[in-house]
Amino acid sequence: MKSARFFALSVLAAPVIACAAVQFSEPNRPKPPSALVRDTVGCLDTLHATDSITAVIKMTVKPQDSKTKLPPDFEGLFVQEFRSRLKVPSNLSLRVMEGWTPCDSRSHKCASGVLIVGSQAYATAHRDGAVSRIAVVDFALTPALANAVGTVLQVMAKDRAFPFFSGPDSIPLDISIHTEQHPDTVPTGRYLFRARIPHYAFQFSPAEWPTDARGPKYPSIAERARVPDSVALTFSILPDGTVAPQSVDLQAAHYTDFVRAVFDRIATMRYVPGRIGSCPVATWGAQSFLFKIPGIP
Repeated sequence: MKSARFFALSVLAAPVIACAAVQFSEPNRPKPPSALVRDTVGCLDTLHATDSITAVIKMTVKPQDSKTKLPPDFEGLFVQEFRSRLKVPSNLSLRVMEGWTPCDSRSHKCASGVLIVGSQAYATAHRDGAVSRIAVVDFALTPALANAVGTVLQVMAKDRAFPFFSGPDSIPLDISIHTEQHPDTVPTGRYLFRARIPHYAFQFSPAEWPTDARGPKYPSIAERARVPDSVALTFSILPDGTVAPQSVDLQAAHYTDFVRAVFDRIATMRYVPGRIGSCPVATWGAQSFLFKIPGIP
């Protein structure tokens, strides 16, 4: 079901919301002086960022199939080629928040929160340096960054700049760009750039599935055939509780009918939105849906 992970949730319509600015610094360039961060994400206007945190944005490259092994130097060479072509936008509009340590795993709450920077991409690398099947998922809802990531991958494909390798003819890749809350742990080979991110010193809680909400329908054909499945997704939930379509990323599933049932449900779903203090905010997270026939272990 790997090909389905690029399936867009096009039936949703994401509302346009305002956003907060964040400043970036390119690798090996002098850091700009600290600046006040403007808060313009609806309710966040009433809170104001307490300060800003300098975080490292890192890239992780791994095979989509966990049984496949990349050459030891593949990730480092890939990140080096990608970084040399990436032009980081000087300002990005951020709108999705995550918890900042310390966090309580039992209550799923964190002492504070930050707006996130990142993008998720997929591509199939061929051993001669060619690349195909490029797709980008904008989970952070920052189109400028997602477009920049897609452009760099297309340029690398044109230049055949993906690292060469021996072994299989092709390797489907999982290319992840995320904020690292512990910069000292980021190896040089995964470092992309630094960013000054707005930090809010209010309790953060993630979005939740409403306790009284029904789950997705069991596909009738699969139910009659007594076929089970599980569907795992990641996606961003907006402050009004709806799912942002460009953020939906299918992580695992076996049958299209089950994927369609899940997508149909979350297209009309209203989650309990995440919050920072008393303000509803957009948040990114993961959810799994288990379809199980009674009596089948």
